Amino acid sequence: MPDLSIATVMGQAARATPVQVYVGLDSAQDGLTRVELAMAELDRTGGWDRSLLMLISPTGTGYVNYCAVAAAEYLTLGDIATVTLQYSKRPSPLSLGRIAAAREQNRLLLLHVLERLRRRPAGSRPRVVLFGESLGAHTSQDVLMHWGTLGPQALGIDRALWIGTPYASKWMHQVTRSARPDVDPDLVGIFNDFAQYSALPLERRERLRYVLVNHDNDGVTKFGVDLIATRPPWLDPGRPPVRQVPGASPRGVPPTMHWRPLTTFLQTFVDMKNAQRSEAYRAFAHDYRPDLAPFVSAVYDLPATHEQMTRVARALEERETARLLLFAPPVPPTRERGGSGVEDGGRHSRSG
Repeated sequence: MPDLSIATVMGQAARATPVQVYVGLDSAQDGLTRVELAMAELDRTGGWDRSLLMLISPTGTGYVNYCAVAAAEYLTLGDIATVTLQYSKRPSPLSLGRIAAAREQNRLLLLHVLERLRRRPAGSRPRVVLFGESLGAHTSQDVLMHWGTLGPQALGIDRALWIGTPYASKWMHQVTRSARPDVDPDLVGIFNDFAQYSALPLERRERLRYVLVNHDNDGVTKFGVDLIATRPPWLDPGRPPVRQVPGASPRGVPPTMHWRPLTTFLQTFVDMKNAQRSEAYRAFAHDYRPDLAPFVSAVYDLPATHEQMTRVARALEERETARLLLFAPPVPPTRERGGSGVEDGGRHSRSG
């Protein structure tokens, strides 16, 4: 295993040891007690003394994207604390009934964090940022529902990054569709890839605070019941053709796709299920791992040199490869003609 420490990857000594707080669903009977456990753990570990406090809403199973956390830890040189509260133990499609409970738990967490930070001197308060993936993005955004972009500002949230937000997120639609008095459109944006983000004028990028990364070919971000009877904006006849972006998920929707009542609903349902199959390490469909390093750097305002970003991207891929190999199920030996399943001095042959 290569040395993937902060000092080695960033070429600088770590400023601090990262703090990771994770409170499981079974740790307490209710959301308030889980929040109180998280506060106590931040006290115990000195998490309040870090310069960045990253509040993460996990997916339905409680999964947190390793690449997002590792990228933030590299780019802060370890000067970060992450806090995650589990709200379900089932896959996201089976956890939809837990959205309200997750929303309330995240709301309590934000209010407790805000209250604790107000006790601290102004110069010693960490910046608070949000992160969520898939159903975690939905449950994180739900706290801000009906508040527009004023909500995160009122709650002391400096920045937010959400990936693969499900179509059902009401806050996403509230801040990106029709004009609202509580929405500053310059503060929020949706992007397929980092090149699309980088193409914005500098002054526009500098104003962005709340960023959603939704791949154009991710069915999770497009499936909704309104497809049964309504043509969605992403299937407008005048949409641009699909564009291949090196190292990123393809941009755009194929021109061969047309809206048909009920048919499009069923097709997109299948696309949503297929999008969640993660195989190779690439930015595609509902897999956002390779997207994360540049977005974490830009959205959370964690600058790094080009060389450092290259090493971070390489380290994240190496970490993911090692993790997949570590947890890969054993492959049974292929039985050879002799029936022993062993060949060439005891090496087991692998199938498929």
